[in-house]
Amino acid sequence: MFQTFTTKYSKWALVAVSVLMIGVIAACGGDDDDSPESSSGSGAAPTATTAASSGSSSSGSSSSGSSASFGASEITIDGSSTVFPVTQAVAEEFRKEHPEVQIPVGISGSGGGFKRFVVGETDISNASRPIKDSERELAAENGIQFIELIVAWDGLSVVTSTSNDFVDCLTTDELKAIWDAGSTVDNWNQVRSSFPDKAIRLYGPDTDSGTFDYFTDEINGEEDRSRSDYTASADDNTLVQGIAGDGGSLGYFGYAYYAENADKLKLVAVDSGSGCIQPTNTTINDGTYSPLSRPLFIYANIDSINRPEVQAFLEFYMEEGGELANEVGYVALSDSDYAANTSLIKNPVADIKEPAVEVELSGTIEIDGSSTVFPVTQAVAEEFRVEHPGVQIPVGISGSGGGFKRFTVGEIDISDASRAIKDSEAEVAASNGIEFIEVTVAWDGLSVVTSKSNDFVDCLTTEELKLIWDAGSTVDNWNQVRSSFPDKPLRLYGPDTDSGTFDYFTDEINGEEDRSRSDYTASADDNTLVQGIGCDGGSLGYFGYAYYAENTDKLKLVAVDSGSGCVSPNNTTINDGTYSPLSRPLFIYVSKASNERPEVRAFLEFYMEHGGELAEEVGYVALSDEDYASQLATIQAN
Repeated sequence: MFQTFTTKYSKWALVAVSVLMIGVIAACGGDDDDSPESSSGSGAAPTATTAASSGSSSSGSSSSGSSASFGASEITIDGSSTVFPVTQAVAEEFRKEHPEVQIPVGISGSGGGFKRFVVGETDISNASRPIKDSERELAAENGIQFIELIVAWDGLSVVTSTSNDFVDCLTTDELKAIWDAGSTVDNWNQVRSSFPDKAIRLYGPDTDSGTFDYFTDEINGEEDRSRSDYTASADDNTLVQGIAGDGGSLGYFGYAYYAENADKLKLVAVDSGSGCIQPTNTTINDGTYSPLSRPLFIYANIDSINRPEVQAFLEFYMEEGGELANEVGYVALSDSDYAANTSLIKNPVADIKEPAVEVELSGTIEIDGSSTVFPVTQAVAEEFRVEHPGVQIPVGISGSGGGFKRFTVGEIDISDASRAIKDSEAEVAASNGIEFIEVTVAWDGLSVVTSKSNDFVDCLTTEELKLIWDAGSTVDNWNQVRSSFPDKPLRLYGPDTDSGTFDYFTDEINGEEDRSRSDYTASADDNTLVQGIGCDGGSLGYFGYAYYAENTDKLKLVAVDSGSGCVSPNNTTINDGTYSPLSRPLFIYVSKASNERPEVRAFLEFYMEHGGELAEEVGYVALSDEDYASQLATIQAN
């Protein structure tokens, strides 16, 4: 399975293009990413730091495969103080092999870095948020073309002093009550009545910081919406010192600065509705530390990439940056994501994302396949056409198998699938010259249901489901399933044999794909099954969770016991895998040739940016932002 760009960062692409231009950096890692001045009035700009030469010879070959000397040259970098530790570490390692290249790295903040980058003052810009449309437009006005690269993942960390012995976790609602614009909270007992009568003092990044932008957007609901009466600084080390020495403190910044100062700081877990979770490599990577996991970026000027020392540095960054990101306290991407970045660096023009402009797209995007995936794809198509009414997007429901029959001979651009493509189908595609990308779009819990009028079945074991559905089964009465069930005819409903849902259910329940009794009411249309089951008191059927979620007034969900007790599908049990064995990924398959057409590429980018939210709306479970981001990168690199 090719999982790429998330989450939650359905808004951000793993790969795009940009230029950074700061030559100044503070020796102490600054705050998230901000302007050189502190909002608290320190006014002191960070001093410039240049990656120091190790004194080693430049004759050895670099990890990027280059043994050439570039001559006396300079790569100017500025921007986010959050990204600074990674970029600075990469710069120092690169200069061990190329001491003739000077690499000053500044910490003027994401916003400050972009101010320099969009006018051509820097080669590379560190950023803890994506470039804004207004910044993109300025770059375009100045002829600056760039690529965007995600280099690591961060868990924005809420911290207090180690002397604080009463707060271990805060909900996102409590964080909003503290930090929202107009908040007058100044005592811990205003946050929670069980907290002591103790003054609360706040510390955080200044308004030029990408960390500030991200935190305010995710916690307060709108970027830049925040109270202003807190100690603000562009230098994260300044914040560390203030928080550590203040027993009533609360603040936030990038995880690396907590990791470096764990002896001085206490990490506060965040509860966004699924319990208290602290940022760790695992929770940041799998997206459970929500909503404060985020990607970290560098933007590189394409003109700068054409200089051999800049291209070599960027390739070195992709080769060594993951290990160095882990060392400084962030979470590395997958090897495939760094490889995708390297491909973009080597051919930056091919995947330039132009500044946001109104583009009149037209044409038809042909989609067919799984009726399970249909609600997500249809919702994305409808939203996309609000912005691009000139693009027609018919979405069929011939089933996963039916969709692949058309896809592998080039009849359609995108195939919805509730199972992975089979080897035999991939071979047909190859024989017809169809190259494709596999993209996971959501998670589903295949749901076992009966009529709302059924008052005796609440849970079935996987053994009972197999007894009912296996090939050769003659079970036609509920009391044959369990002796305590009534003497009542059992009538079965399910997807037809062209369905990925059929393939998945038979494989997981009956032990072999396609092995099933055939004497049941079958349909490729899940709505037909809903109507049949809902009106039949003796019914039992199965289909995707979204169709149950849309029809809870007609249907009764039957929990499944696979050996660990009865579990019903819901967002939590599907996401954490406890609804086993019927949790499954949902896919779309994209023809690479179609992906080259602008309307298809735009639709796929829109899908990765908005599909998670729409998947949740129709009843499925979104991926993590990291996964959507990674997949977006793959789409843009192919």
